[in-house]
Amino acid sequence: MTDTPGLALRYVACDACETVFALPDDPAEPDACGRCGARPLRELTGIRGPDAYFAP
Repeated sequence: MTDTPGLALRYVACDACETVFALPDDPAEPDACGRCGARPLRELTGIRGPDAYFAP
């Protein structure tokens, strides 16, 4: 694999519909669930990067 820049992602969970999202690490990104519209989303702390949530 070549050296490529990683995606800056943050992982958030919606407790209302129990969905986990990977969102761009952008402070302008809305904090409402894209699936059900509930607020606020809960950030899964300590998990950052393109595959940190999905890989051990």
